[in-house]
Formats: sequence, structure tokens, C-alpha cells
Amino acid sequence: MKPLDAGTLQLRLLAETDWLLFLELHRHEQVLHYVADPFSDAQIRQRFDERLQPWKAGDQHWLSLVVVEKQTGAATGVCGFHCLEAEADTHLTAEVGYLFLPEFFGKGYATLALNACLNYGATLGITQWQAVVTEGNVGSCRVLEKCGFRLIERQHNGYRIGDEFVADLIYKKTA
Repeated sequence: MKPLDAGTLQLRLLAETDWLLFLELHRHEQVLHYVADPFSDAQIRQRFDERLQPWKAGDQHWLSLVVVEKQTGAATGVCGFHCLEAEADTHLTAEVGYLFLPEFFGKGYATLALNACLNYGATLGITQWQAVVTEGNVGSCRVLEKCGFRLIERQHNGYRIGDEFVADLIYKKTA
């Protein structure tokens, strides 16, 4: 797959050389605040190895793309998607996700990267999109809404982070 153009950013396939970025994203307290409890290094490595697997449309494992600033070459985070079960072989549905290093929060990078992923997915026949956000993650909700997602469901106590149960917000978008 050739890199995706996202204006001031480029999205390229995750590679073994991105291990330190992936590790930092999955260890950083500010990044994980609305995502999950801290992962062990072994769990992070397993997630990384799974995301290195070759990917094709319809695969249920993640297509993970590294988001890079074109001007500086700095890796800012990851963005990608994985397909959910196809509905009667006519509609592909995918779930999107993204993580960025805190120094790149608020720069519009998640919106640029997600739009690039959505455009790429459309060329693969993905017609429906889903995202799950933990309640309170206002920035992520804004990104999804800017990209055309709509909140369709709130699952009370849908997820546990630490000792607290939080709601999952389910967003959807139809191409």
C-alpha cells in the first residue's frame, strides 16, 4: 500500500521500526486516560505484532497507519480501522481508531488522518463506519463529528477504566 496523503500529513503502514512510537502511545498516561488501563509490555508487544500482519479489505485485524508530519518527518500517532462482519456480503462495516502523542493534541491531525482513512476505506468498498469513545473524551467526539459521524447510542457503564465504570459512546457514519 502506498502512503495516504492527508494535507500536511502522510499516513504509511506501521513497520517494525515504529515499535518505540507504539510503545510510547500505549504507555503514556495522558494518551490512555480515556482508552484503557495501562498495558503490560507483553500486551503492548502482542498488539503491535498483530498490527504488523499483512492486511486486505475485509480483514478483522487492524490496518494500522503511522501519521507523519510531512514537513518535519515526525511520527505523531497512529490511525486505522478493522472490518467488522460483512452484512450479507454487500456492505462492509469497519471500526476506526486513533491515538496521538499529547504534543500533537489540538492540531487537527486526528481529523486529517481519520478523513484520509475514511477516503481510503471507501475505495475498498467500506460503506459503514463505527467508532466507540469513552464518555468524557470530548476531543475524540469532536473529531468524529467533524468527519461526519453521529452519536447513535450511549451504553451506560459500558467500560471500566481503573475502578470506575464509564459510558461507551457509539458513533456511526454511512458512506
